[in-house]
Amino acid sequence: MATQVSNFSAAQSDKLTPYSELAAKPQIKSDILVRLATFLQTSLDYQTLLTVFQREIAAAVLIDGLHFENTENNIDFSIGHKGPHSSSYQLKAQSEKLGDITFYRNTRFREHELANLEALMGTLVYPLRNAMRYRAALDQAFKDPLTGAGNRIALDDNLSREMELAKRHDYELSLLMLDLDHFKAINDTFGHLVGDEVLKAVVKTIQKCIRQTDICFRYGGEEFVVLLNNANVGNARLIAERIRMGISDLCIETDQGVLQATISSGLALLHPDDNVKDILRRADQALYKAKDTGRNKVIVGEKQEAAELCD
Repeated sequence: MATQVSNFSAAQSDKLTPYSELAAKPQIKSDILVRLATFLQTSLDYQTLLTVFQREIAAAVLIDGLHFENTENNIDFSIGHKGPHSSSYQLKAQSEKLGDITFYRNTRFREHELANLEALMGTLVYPLRNAMRYRAALDQAFKDPLTGAGNRIALDDNLSREMELAKRHDYELSLLMLDLDHFKAINDTFGHLVGDEVLKAVVKTIQKCIRQTDICFRYGGEEFVVLLNNANVGNARLIAERIRMGISDLCIETDQGVLQATISSGLALLHPDDNVKDILRRADQALYKAKDTGRNKVIVGEKQEAAELCD
Protein backbone atom coordinates (compact mmCIF):
# COMPACT_ATOMS: atom_id res chain seq x y z
CA MET A 1 0.00 0.00 0.00
CA ALA A 2 1.39 3.39 -0.97
CA THR A 3 1.03 5.91 1.82
CA GLN A 4 1.73 9.62 1.87
CA VAL A 5 1.74 11.35 5.26
CA SER A 6 1.64 15.08 5.92
CA ASN A 7 0.84 17.58 8.64
CA PHE A 8 -2.11 19.84 7.98
CA SER A 9 -2.91 22.88 10.09
CA ALA A 10 -5.53 25.56 9.63
CA ALA A 11 -2.77 28.11 10.16
CA GLN A 12 -1.12 26.88 6.94
CA SER A 13 -4.29 26.36 4.92
CA ASP A 14 -3.24 29.13 2.56
CA LYS A 15 -0.04 27.24 1.79
CA LEU A 16 -1.17 24.86 -0.94
CA THR A 17 2.17 23.14 -1.63
CA PRO A 18 3.46 21.52 1.60
CA TYR A 19 5.79 19.14 -0.24
CA SER A 20 7.76 21.64 -2.23
CA GLU A 21 7.37 24.93 -4.05
CA LEU A 22 7.21 22.94 -7.29
CA ALA A 23 4.12 20.94 -6.30
CA ALA A 24 1.00 21.24 -8.40
CA LYS A 25 -1.49 24.00 -7.64
CA PRO A 26 -5.07 23.15 -6.62
CA GLN A 27 -7.71 23.13 -9.32
CA ILE A 28 -10.98 23.87 -7.53
CA LYS A 29 -13.86 26.06 -8.63
CA SER A 30 -14.79 28.72 -6.10
CA ASP A 31 -18.45 27.59 -5.96
CA ILE A 32 -17.31 24.16 -4.68
CA LEU A 33 -15.46 25.76 -1.78
CA VAL A 34 -18.41 28.02 -0.97
CA ARG A 35 -20.87 25.12 -1.09
CA LEU A 36 -18.63 22.94 1.07
CA ALA A 37 -18.05 25.68 3.65
CA THR A 38 -21.80 26.29 3.84
CA PHE A 39 -22.67 22.64 4.42
CA LEU A 40 -19.96 22.25 7.05
CA GLN A 41 -21.56 24.97 9.16
CA THR A 42 -24.80 23.01 9.57
CA SER A 43 -23.76 20.41 12.16
CA LEU A 44 -21.75 19.94 15.36
CA ASP A 45 -21.57 16.17 14.92
CA TYR A 46 -18.14 15.08 13.67
CA GLN A 47 -19.52 12.02 11.85
CA THR A 48 -22.00 14.18 9.94
CA LEU A 49 -19.26 16.67 9.06
CA LEU A 50 -16.93 14.01 7.70
CA THR A 51 -19.74 12.37 5.74
CA VAL A 52 -20.69 15.71 4.19
CA PHE A 53 -17.03 16.44 3.49
CA GLN A 54 -16.51 13.17 1.63
CA ARG A 55 -19.66 13.71 -0.41
CA GLU A 56 -18.98 17.31 -1.39
CA ILE A 57 -15.30 17.01 -2.33
CA ALA A 58 -16.13 14.48 -5.05
CA ALA A 59 -16.48 17.37 -7.51
CA ALA A 60 -12.79 18.19 -7.01
CA VAL A 61 -11.15 14.87 -6.12
CA LEU A 62 -12.54 11.36 -5.99
CA ILE A 63 -11.80 9.16 -2.96
CA ASP A 64 -12.94 5.61 -2.16
CA GLY A 65 -12.71 5.85 1.61
CA LEU A 66 -11.96 8.11 4.54
CA HIS A 67 -10.74 7.30 8.04
CA PHE A 68 -10.60 9.73 10.99
CA GLU A 69 -8.97 8.88 14.31
CA ASN A 70 -8.55 10.76 17.57
CA THR A 71 -7.02 8.44 20.15
CA GLU A 72 -7.44 10.88 23.05
CA ASN A 73 -11.21 10.87 22.63
CA ASN A 74 -11.52 7.20 21.53
CA ILE A 75 -12.75 8.20 18.07
CA ASP A 76 -12.25 5.76 15.20
CA PHE A 77 -14.55 6.60 12.28
CA SER A 78 -14.51 5.31 8.70
CA ILE A 79 -16.51 5.92 5.52
CA GLY A 80 -16.28 3.88 2.33
CA HIS A 81 -13.53 1.30 1.90
CA LYS A 82 -9.75 1.20 2.06
CA GLY A 83 -7.91 1.19 -1.25
CA PRO A 84 -4.27 0.26 -1.92
CA HIS A 85 -3.23 3.94 -2.04
CA SER A 86 -3.64 6.45 0.77
CA SER A 87 -2.72 9.95 1.86
CA SER A 88 -2.69 10.87 5.56
CA TYR A 89 -2.77 14.20 7.37
CA GLN A 90 -2.51 15.31 10.98
CA LEU A 91 -5.26 17.90 11.45
CA LYS A 92 -4.62 20.90 13.68
CA ALA A 93 -6.38 24.17 14.39
CA GLN A 94 -3.48 26.41 15.35
CA SER A 95 -1.85 24.38 18.16
CA GLU A 96 -4.95 22.28 18.92
CA LYS A 97 -4.65 18.69 17.67
CA LEU A 98 -7.87 17.40 16.14
CA GLY A 99 -6.82 13.96 14.97
CA ASP A 100 -5.52 12.08 11.92
CA ILE A 101 -7.40 11.81 8.64
CA THR A 102 -6.56 9.35 5.88
CA PHE A 103 -7.97 9.26 2.34
CA TYR A 104 -7.99 5.97 0.43
CA ARG A 105 -8.22 5.24 -3.28
CA ASN A 106 -7.78 2.36 -5.67
CA THR A 107 -5.53 4.48 -7.89
CA ARG A 108 -2.57 6.64 -6.89
CA PHE A 109 -3.22 10.27 -5.99
CA ARG A 110 -1.76 12.80 -8.41
CA GLU A 111 0.02 15.91 -7.17
CA HIS A 112 -2.77 18.31 -8.14
CA GLU A 113 -5.32 16.06 -6.40
CA LEU A 114 -3.31 16.19 -3.17
CA ALA A 115 -3.21 19.96 -3.53
CA ASN A 116 -6.99 19.91 -3.97
CA LEU A 117 -7.39 17.83 -0.81
CA GLU A 118 -5.28 20.26 1.20
CA ALA A 119 -7.24 23.25 -0.05
CA LEU A 120 -10.53 21.52 0.72
CA MET A 121 -9.37 20.60 4.22
CA GLY A 122 -8.99 24.30 4.91
CA THR A 123 -12.80 24.44 5.06
CA LEU A 124 -13.02 21.36 7.33
CA VAL A 125 -10.61 22.21 10.14
CA TYR A 126 -12.56 24.81 12.10
CA PRO A 127 -16.00 23.15 11.84
CA LEU A 128 -14.32 19.91 12.96
CA ARG A 129 -12.65 21.71 15.87
CA ASN A 130 -16.05 23.07 16.96
CA ALA A 131 -17.55 19.58 16.69
CA MET A 132 -14.77 18.08 18.80
CA ARG A 133 -15.17 20.77 21.47
CA TYR A 134 -18.94 20.22 21.50
CA ARG A 135 -18.43 16.47 21.91
CA ALA A 136 -15.99 17.05 24.78
CA ALA A 137 -18.49 19.37 26.49
CA LEU A 138 -21.25 16.76 26.15
CA ASP A 139 -18.96 14.07 27.55
CA GLN A 140 -18.25 16.20 30.60
CA ALA A 141 -21.96 16.87 31.11
CA PHE A 142 -22.58 13.13 31.39
CA LYS A 143 -19.62 12.30 33.64
CA ASP A 144 -19.26 12.20 37.38
CA PRO A 145 -16.64 14.91 38.08
CA LEU A 146 -14.87 12.94 40.83
CA THR A 147 -14.51 9.46 39.35
CA GLY A 148 -14.99 9.98 35.61
CA ALA A 149 -17.74 7.33 35.53
CA GLY A 150 -21.03 8.15 33.86
CA ASN A 151 -23.48 10.11 36.02
CA ARG A 152 -27.19 9.53 36.71
CA ILE A 153 -28.23 11.45 33.61
CA ALA A 154 -25.99 9.24 31.48
CA LEU A 155 -27.33 6.12 33.20
CA ASP A 156 -30.95 7.04 32.53
CA ASP A 157 -30.19 7.77 28.89
CA ASN A 158 -28.06 4.68 28.24
CA LEU A 159 -30.21 2.23 30.18
CA SER A 160 -33.39 3.21 28.34
CA ARG A 161 -31.67 3.00 24.97
CA GLU A 162 -29.86 -0.29 25.65
CA MET A 163 -33.03 -1.92 26.99
CA GLU A 164 -34.92 -0.91 23.86
CA LEU A 165 -32.14 -2.25 21.59
CA ALA A 166 -31.86 -5.51 23.54
CA LYS A 167 -35.60 -6.14 23.26
CA ARG A 168 -35.73 -5.17 19.58
CA HIS A 169 -32.77 -7.33 18.53
CA ASP A 170 -33.38 -10.10 21.07
CA TYR A 171 -30.04 -10.11 22.86
CA GLU A 172 -29.31 -10.32 26.56
CA LEU A 173 -28.62 -7.36 28.82
CA SER A 174 -27.46 -7.57 32.42
CA LEU A 175 -27.30 -4.84 35.05
CA LEU A 176 -24.91 -4.93 37.98
CA MET A 177 -25.44 -2.73 41.03
CA LEU A 178 -22.46 -2.39 43.39
CA ASP A 179 -22.00 -0.76 46.78
CA LEU A 180 -18.77 -0.26 48.74
CA ASP A 181 -18.91 -2.02 52.11
CA HIS A 182 -18.63 0.11 55.26
CA PHE A 183 -17.82 3.26 53.29
CA LYS A 184 -19.02 5.52 56.10
CA ALA A 185 -16.45 3.90 58.39
CA ILE A 186 -13.76 4.58 55.78
CA ASN A 187 -14.68 8.27 55.71
CA ASP A 188 -14.89 8.47 59.50
CA THR A 189 -11.57 6.71 60.05
CA PHE A 190 -9.43 7.99 57.20
CA GLY A 191 -11.20 11.20 56.18
CA HIS A 192 -13.24 12.25 53.16
CA LEU A 193 -10.18 12.95 50.97
CA VAL A 194 -9.09 9.35 51.35
CA GLY A 195 -12.69 8.30 50.74
CA ASP A 196 -12.59 10.17 47.44
CA GLU A 197 -9.39 8.37 46.48
CA VAL A 198 -11.06 5.06 47.26
CA LEU A 199 -14.00 5.91 44.98
CA LYS A 200 -11.64 6.84 42.14
CA ALA A 201 -9.62 3.65 42.62
CA VAL A 202 -12.81 1.57 42.61
CA VAL A 203 -13.97 3.05 39.30
CA LYS A 204 -10.55 2.43 37.72
CA THR A 205 -10.72 -1.17 38.89
CA ILE A 206 -14.24 -1.64 37.54
CA GLN A 207 -13.22 -0.23 34.16
CA LYS A 208 -10.27 -2.62 33.98
CA CYS A 209 -12.51 -5.60 34.73
CA ILE A 210 -15.33 -4.90 32.27
CA ARG A 211 -15.39 -5.20 28.48
CA GLN A 212 -15.19 -2.30 26.03
CA THR A 213 -18.91 -2.60 25.33
CA ASP A 214 -19.84 -2.32 29.03
CA ILE A 215 -20.42 1.03 30.78
CA CYS A 216 -19.85 2.06 34.40
CA PHE A 217 -21.95 4.75 36.15
CA ARG A 218 -21.84 6.33 39.58
CA TYR A 219 -25.35 5.82 40.89
CA GLY A 220 -24.88 7.89 44.03
CA GLY A 221 -22.45 8.15 46.94
CA GLU A 222 -20.53 4.87 47.06
CA GLU A 223 -22.96 3.02 44.77
CA PHE A 224 -22.28 2.14 41.13
CA VAL A 225 -24.13 0.57 38.22
CA VAL A 226 -22.56 -1.36 35.34
CA LEU A 227 -24.44 -2.13 32.12
CA LEU A 228 -23.28 -5.43 30.65
CA ASN A 229 -24.26 -5.66 26.99
CA ASN A 230 -24.93 -9.04 25.40
CA ALA A 231 -24.10 -10.86 28.65
CA ASN A 232 -26.12 -13.74 30.04
CA VAL A 233 -26.27 -14.54 33.76
CA GLY A 234 -23.16 -16.73 33.65
CA ASN A 235 -21.02 -14.20 31.80
CA ALA A 236 -22.31 -11.31 33.92
CA ARG A 237 -21.58 -13.21 37.13
CA LEU A 238 -18.00 -13.87 36.00
CA ILE A 239 -17.49 -10.15 35.34
CA ALA A 240 -19.07 -9.28 38.70
CA GLU A 241 -16.75 -11.71 40.50
CA ARG A 242 -13.76 -10.29 38.66
CA ILE A 243 -14.74 -6.81 39.85
CA ARG A 244 -15.29 -8.04 43.42
CA MET A 245 -11.88 -9.73 43.57
CA GLY A 246 -10.15 -6.78 41.91
CA ILE A 247 -11.50 -4.38 44.52
CA SER A 248 -10.69 -6.70 47.43
CA ASP A 249 -7.08 -6.75 46.15
CA LEU A 250 -6.82 -2.94 46.26
CA CYS A 251 -4.28 -1.60 48.75
CA ILE A 252 -4.46 2.15 49.27
CA GLU A 253 -1.64 3.76 51.26
CA THR A 254 -2.78 6.30 53.88
CA ASP A 255 -1.18 8.12 56.82
CA GLN A 256 -2.90 5.60 59.06
CA GLY A 257 -1.73 2.54 57.22
CA VAL A 258 -2.94 0.47 54.27
CA LEU A 259 -6.64 0.65 53.49
CA GLN A 260 -8.44 -2.28 51.88
CA ALA A 261 -12.02 -2.21 50.66
CA THR A 262 -14.65 -4.71 49.60
CA ILE A 263 -17.79 -4.40 47.53
CA SER A 264 -21.19 -6.08 47.46
CA SER A 265 -23.05 -6.63 44.18
CA GLY A 266 -26.57 -7.35 42.95
CA LEU A 267 -27.11 -8.70 39.44
CA ALA A 268 -30.28 -8.56 37.34
CA LEU A 269 -30.96 -9.80 33.82
CA LEU A 270 -33.34 -7.94 31.51
CA HIS A 271 -36.72 -9.60 30.92
CA PRO A 272 -39.14 -8.80 28.07
CA ASP A 273 -41.69 -7.18 30.37
CA ASP A 274 -39.15 -5.06 32.29
CA ASN A 275 -39.14 -1.30 32.39
CA VAL A 276 -36.23 0.75 33.76
CA LYS A 277 -37.57 0.70 37.32
CA ASP A 278 -38.08 -3.08 37.24
CA ILE A 279 -34.50 -4.03 36.41
CA LEU A 280 -33.04 -1.42 38.77
CA ARG A 281 -35.31 -2.57 41.60
CA ARG A 282 -34.40 -6.22 41.08
CA ALA A 283 -30.66 -5.43 41.06
CA ASP A 284 -31.10 -3.27 44.15
CA GLN A 285 -32.93 -6.04 46.00
CA ALA A 286 -30.15 -8.48 45.13
CA LEU A 287 -27.59 -5.94 46.35
CA TYR A 288 -29.31 -5.58 49.72
CA LYS A 289 -29.43 -9.35 50.03
CA ALA A 290 -25.66 -9.43 49.48
CA LYS A 291 -25.26 -6.78 52.19
CA ASP A 292 -27.52 -8.62 54.63
CA THR A 293 -25.83 -12.00 54.17
CA GLY A 294 -22.23 -11.05 54.85
CA ARG A 295 -21.13 -8.49 52.20
CA ASN A 296 -18.25 -8.88 49.74
CA LYS A 297 -20.31 -11.16 47.50
CA VAL A 298 -22.41 -11.24 44.32
CA ILE A 299 -26.11 -12.10 44.51
CA VAL A 300 -28.25 -12.74 41.44
CA GLY A 301 -31.81 -11.38 41.31
CA GLU A 302 -34.69 -13.72 42.16
CA LYS A 303 -35.96 -14.26 38.63
CA GLN A 304 -32.52 -15.36 37.49
CA GLU A 305 -32.13 -17.75 40.41
CA ALA A 306 -35.46 -19.35 39.57
CA ALA A 307 -34.50 -19.67 35.92
CA GLU A 308 -31.18 -21.34 36.80
CA LEU A 309 -32.95 -23.90 39.00
CA CYS A 310 -35.16 -24.86 36.07
CA ASP A 311 -32.20 -25.42 33.70
